[in-house]
This record gives sequence, C-alpha cells and structure tokens, in this order.
Amino acid sequence: MRFLIVTIFSFGLLFPLLSVAQKSTDVDPVLSAVTVYPRGAQMEHTAQKFLTSGRQIIRFIGLPSEIDPSSVGVSASNGISVLSVSTEIDPNQKKQLPNVAQELKDSLDSYNFDFKFNQNMLGVYQQERNMILANQKVGWESSDFIIEDLEDLSDFYRERLADIMLKEMELQSKQERLNRNISRLKVALNEYANKRDRSTGTILVEVNATTNGNASFTLSYMVYNAGWSPSYNVNAVEVDQPLQVSYNAKVYQNTGTDWDKVSLTLTNANPSISGNVPELYPCRLRFIEDQMLYRQAVPMSNKALEMARTEEVSVLGIEQDDFVEIDYPANEAVTQFVIKTKHSIPSNGKPQAISIDVFTMPAKYEYYTAPKLDPSAFLIARVADFEQYEMLPGEANLFLSNTYVGKTFLNPNVVDDSLDLSLGCDQSIVVKREKVKEFTASKKVGSSKKESIGIEITIKNTKRSQITLVIEDQIPISSDKDIEVDLEEAGEAKHLQSSGVLRWTRVIPSNTTDRARFVYSVKYPADRKINF
Repeated sequence: MRFLIVTIFSFGLLFPLLSVAQKSTDVDPVLSAVTVYPRGAQMEHTAQKFLTSGRQIIRFIGLPSEIDPSSVGVSASNGISVLSVSTEIDPNQKKQLPNVAQELKDSLDSYNFDFKFNQNMLGVYQQERNMILANQKVGWESSDFIIEDLEDLSDFYRERLADIMLKEMELQSKQERLNRNISRLKVALNEYANKRDRSTGTILVEVNATTNGNASFTLSYMVYNAGWSPSYNVNAVEVDQPLQVSYNAKVYQNTGTDWDKVSLTLTNANPSISGNVPELYPCRLRFIEDQMLYRQAVPMSNKALEMARTEEVSVLGIEQDDFVEIDYPANEAVTQFVIKTKHSIPSNGKPQAISIDVFTMPAKYEYYTAPKLDPSAFLIARVADFEQYEMLPGEANLFLSNTYVGKTFLNPNVVDDSLDLSLGCDQSIVVKREKVKEFTASKKVGSSKKESIGIEITIKNTKRSQITLVIEDQIPISSDKDIEVDLEEAGEAKHLQSSGVLRWTRVIPSNTTDRARFVYSVKYPADRKINF
C-alpha cells in the first residue's frame, strides 16, 4: 500500500512536467455567432490550424476574461481527440488595434498637424499686425509728404489690417472645429486602448492528433456582461387602420471583444448552467387588482399591472437606463429569434437597437374623457387576442400619426381580455364641463341642508369622421350615515355605486355637438360642514 501511494504521488508530480513539456500553439479564433440571453451570452468561435501528429496543447487566445469555465465546449474535426479543456486569464496579452482604430489614429495625427500649422499662422498674422501698427508713423514726420500719399497710406493700413483680422477669425474658427474633432478622436481611441489593455481570457485545449493535417475547431462559452431587452414602437397611423408594430431588441455587451458582423440569436431562455435534471413546478393562477388605465397621468398598458418594478441590471460599465430586472418564471415558454442579417456590436456597454420583426395588429379605437380631471379626449387603441403575438415583456414607444405621444410597458404574461394603449389627447375634440344653474341650488329642509348640483358636459367633434367616446364623471359617495347622496338624473349613464363613477358611451358624428347631463343632491345636518 505504501508503494502504491508513493507511485501515485510521483505520477502526480510528473504529470504537470509532462504537460509543460508538450508543445503548445497559439491560435486566434474568429467569433462567428452569439446567442444573447436577457442576462448573458453564449459566444461561438471557429478556428483552423495545421497540426502535426501527437499530443499537444492549443491555446485559443484573445478571448474575454470573464469566461465561465464550466460552460466551455470544444469540438474538433479530422479525427482530433480532445483530451482536456481549461481556462486562464492573461493580463499581459495585448490585442492588436483593429484597422478602424489605426484609421482614427491617422486622422488624429492629421488634425494635430493642421492645428499646429494654424496656430503658427495665427502667430505670423499677429506679428504682421504688430509690425504695421508700430510703423504707421514712418514717413509722416517729413514735411515733404502730400495729401495723396496720406490717402494711399491710409488705404493700405485699412485694407491690410482688415485682411489680417479676417484671416485670424477664419483660423480661430477652424481651430475650434479641429479641437472638437481632436477631442472626439481621443475619446474613441481611448476606448480602443482600454480594450487592448484589458486582461484577456485563454482556453487551453489538450488534443491528440493521429496524423498531420488541417484541423477545424469550434469552441463556445458563456459570458455574463452582455444581454438584451425587448422594445417596441407602436404607431397608429389612422384610427381606422391596424396598429403598426416594430419589434426591436436593445442589445448590449461589455465583454472586451467587439462583435464584428456576427450571426445573432436572441432568446428569453434562462442561461444558467446546471447539470441537474429539470423539475416541473405547479403553475398557479391568481387574481390581479384592477387598475383604471384612463386615470393614469402617464399612458400605461393595462397589461402592466405586475410590472411596477424598474430595477436596473448591474453590469460592469454598462448604461442601464433602458433595461429592467429579468425574472425567469418556471413555466414560461422559451422564445427564440434568429436574426437574418449579421450585426456588429462594439464592446462599450451601450444598447444598440436591432430589428426583430415588423407587423400589424388589428385594433378597435375609441376616445375617452374625464373632464372633471382633464378636459381632453384621449385616443385608446384596444387590441383583442393579444396573446397570439409572440411578444415578450418590454417597453413600448407610442406614436399617433408618426408623432411620439408617450411610453408604456407591454406584458403579454398578464392574462386579460385585451390590451389597451393610450395614444394621447386629440385637440380636434373639444370637451367642456360646467354647472347647470337651474339645477344648482341650496336649501334648508328642517334640521338638514340639501345641496343640489347639476353638471353638463358638452362635446364638440370637429373631426372629419365620427367617433366613439367614453365619458366618465362622478358623484360623491357617503362615508357617514348622516350624509345622504342621491342621483336624481343621469340619463343613460351607467352608475357604479361603489365608486360613484358615471359612464356614458356615445357615438358622435363628424362636426356635431353632443351633451351629457347629470344631477345629484347631498343632504346633511345643517349645523355641520362637509368637504363639499
């Protein structure tokens, strides 16, 4: 037993020596495809290398330093056996500046040369002006000069000084433009320099080649300082046409490696790496508290009731204003988008918009007004069967006839009959709310006081087409048994007694005026006051 232990221990010491003795080859792989998750990305590289027969180590260099070691996968062709895979960080590996960075550097050198040349020319003109001003008395002290000479000399001074001042102004203006360009190029070059000086990752692959020949490698791994967020542009061109929807993705990455013309796949799948067998959990339904869309000061979707959270994703050096915290529900279906065109995304952490799809959604349009709060008519687009569209939760920009009107948050995961979008107010619908004098009075009844109030709402439709308008107002509700509220007249309005809301739905033809009236009374003890 002692001999066996010594033998194993000796072999353990010898194995690293054998590994060190093996020849190694550095290979700079090409990034070909990226699968982007809400948080994280799987990067896929390809590489070609001529190998001689035998065991050897291939070092794939210039990779991101934040590689998840447990996610690395390597495959090889031509009968190459992959024996082991490991990762390391190389703080001294310097990336070569890309061609675009060299072009920026050449432009910066040219701007610097022009700046110095203009600076010298400003000095020349300044010296010339000083010389002219210092010698303007030359010849004037002689008594032999004539008036024509004085006029000629004055013309010379005036014209030459004006020309010098004009040249100086032109050069100073050019200096300002050059200075702005120089500052801009320096910032861009600093970004490339920071990427070059950043530590890089290396994947070490031990292989065994049976024969000499070319070998093809494919390697993939996960990084987590990247991600994407869905976003939408919803445009209502006309109130009798479907909504035009642009489905976009905001993709960011700060991996230290620019994604140059790569194939992109976007998915909402959970990128966490796990070797455990998945387990299904119960899918529980629950009620959601109702919320009045139309009462929101900022346009909101009624599918946004669960989406009040606006936590920002914490990513190294990433601008995070456009992203929200992403959860991965156990029962959410995985959606995947394969982007047809290749894209380039720099490693700067800034979101870059990528088009996923463009489509239309049939919508029913109606107007809404609550003149007690705001004498405006708001256009509402109602989309039925919203679940049929493969849309993920995300922020949406709303447009009416290509004019920006606000934002909302779309959440298809919240089950509802329809999606309601507020598209802003329409100035061509004039709403007025005022008291009706003949129905407004105050009188004493025994020991009580009775207040009667009549309200009339006038709507003028100046549009060229008829509209459907939902009108909401309210009467107060009593919170004390000694206060009695009585709705005396409301026409065809629907009265929601729990809230006191009155609701009319009117179809108003073009260039016509309609009215809605209601009358109510409040009775309370005469010796007391109420918030009336």
